[in-house]
Amino acid sequence: MNVLHVDTERKWRGGEAQVFSLCRALADSARFSPIVLTQPDSPLGRRLAEGGIETIYFPMRGEFDLRAVFRISRLCAERDIRLIHAHDAHAHSLAWLATMHRPAIPVLVTRRVDFPVGGNLFSNLKYRSRRIHFIAISNGVKKVLLDAGVPEERIDVVFSGVDRSRFSHVGDGSSFKKEYGVREDEIVIGNVAALTDHKGQKYLINAVPYVMGHYPEARFFIIGEGELLPVLKQLAKETGVEERVVFTGFLSDVGEAYAAMDLFVLSSHQEGLCTSLIDAMLMGVPVVATRAGGVTDVISHGECGLLVEPRNPQALAEAIVRMLKDGEMQRRFSEAGGRRVMEHFTVEKMAAGTVAVYEKITGEMRE
Repeated sequence: MNVLHVDTERKWRGGEAQVFSLCRALADSARFSPIVLTQPDSPLGRRLAEGGIETIYFPMRGEFDLRAVFRISRLCAERDIRLIHAHDAHAHSLAWLATMHRPAIPVLVTRRVDFPVGGNLFSNLKYRSRRIHFIAISNGVKKVLLDAGVPEERIDVVFSGVDRSRFSHVGDGSSFKKEYGVREDEIVIGNVAALTDHKGQKYLINAVPYVMGHYPEARFFIIGEGELLPVLKQLAKETGVEERVVFTGFLSDVGEAYAAMDLFVLSSHQEGLCTSLIDAMLMGVPVVATRAGGVTDVISHGECGLLVEPRNPQALAEAIVRMLKDGEMQRRFSEAGGRRVMEHFTVEKMAAGTVAVYEKITGEMRE
């Protein structure tokens, strides 16, 4: 059964990593064959093609691109597409419009963010259409969909998953420490996320002075790229911590950074699920995170990490200090976090959950 995957993103982020892992798993299955429509020369398309997965490049310029709509519609006829899986908001719109005269083809949308759904007429129509089904990557995202009026029977929760072997090649983090001049007596605290408002790095920077008052040997590494880099650098300067906060940009081998970390901190005030958090737990790094969106699906407070309220630098700082003071807590959370990832957040479980949704939807259409 041919499934057309549509992803309109031009960059490589967590969502694209999930699409790549899912399509790789589906390519090995006997029932669902992936065909992927993506932007020309996108990182996702290049990686899929290198892996032998059929990839079609076509420019998609927003959710009202009629050329892209017609292209998707033609592909449905030419390749006998039985299901369209849209992986972002623009792909959702394009797939919905392309199948208006092909009602037998269901559209499945994976929603990865916990932002409120827009209240305009177009959003209402595409979210409440009976032809659209949803995968929410967390219960936090499911709540957003329910609040938008999507019936619960058209929503399935399938957690994002990480590749268990992704960091099998990683060393002890010494190469990362050498590159950034980390001394033996320094504490490495890391944050891995796009530099955007909802990731909340400004709250982490504002927490640094309090942490430094207790642990002057702490260094904070903010790993990622995004439009807020100049703003965050200026904030670090104004706060007087620019010497202790390092902005690394995007790291192709982020595993070495995780291996070097003594603590991972997630500062988001909105979060679908966060695979960076899951990666940290997979690597055995103790975590402090905010109660944002789907984070509470990943972290059980006091069992495999510490949770604080979002947008609260003081609470974040106090939790960091509490964790650093308690070596036994760090050890316990490190072990429990790794177990939790293996039980609930692997690529295998994500792929199996997605296939179950495919079977449910296509079965309903046959009925």
